[in-house]
Amino acid sequence: MPFFMNPFKKQDVSDFEGVFVPLAQAQRHRSVVSAYDDKKDDQIGVTEEKKLESPADPANGYSSLTIEGLRAEIELDLAASGHDTAYDRKSTVINKAIQDIGMGRYQWSLFALCGFGWLADNMWLQGVALTLPGLTAEFGPSSTQVRYTTCALFIGLCIGASFWGIASDVIGRRLAFNMTLFLAGVFGLAVGGGNSWVGTAGLFAALGVGVGGNVSSFL
Repeated sequence: MPFFMNPFKKQDVSDFEGVFVPLAQAQRHRSVVSAYDDKKDDQIGVTEEKKLESPADPANGYSSLTIEGLRAEIELDLAASGHDTAYDRKSTVINKAIQDIGMGRYQWSLFALCGFGWLADNMWLQGVALTLPGLTAEFGPSSTQVRYTTCALFIGLCIGASFWGIASDVIGRRLAFNMTLFLAGVFGLAVGGGNSWVGTAGLFAALGVGVGGNVSSFL
């Protein structure tokens, strides 16, 4: 998968090697296969007398890596759950896809990256309150006036959430999300070097533009 991409170029699935795998070449996780076998045994009975002919039997040429095999697994899941609606069928397909994908290097990297985004989003909302006594001692604003630092951060959050939510639909969520993390990191460090209360409040507002887009850019 390329690290840098042109956000204004239409991407094709062939540009991402290893992301798109044909169903016939896919590999099933043993835990998924064993869970399906257990459900199949529960569905058709555990004794030889009660076992029925089923398209899911290997003797009938069944393969889980076909549309027919996937449909058979979904039917068993729906029969076990007792619910059969369009939503249930769609969610079952998505759940099976997520289970088959598993947790590889890409998923762990994405987990860590999105985790840092949530960390920044929650940390700075609490962190700005911890800086207010220090700002009062450093630059001398009153205890009432220094609270506008929090207001500056929330103004940036509103702007960031509005801007990056729309921008992510235009330039793509990957670039937008990485940019919000970049802004949060740069201005988060710059806040520590503010030389006045007004300047620090402005840096907090710029920080909020990045932090406010963390969640909205990938939803």
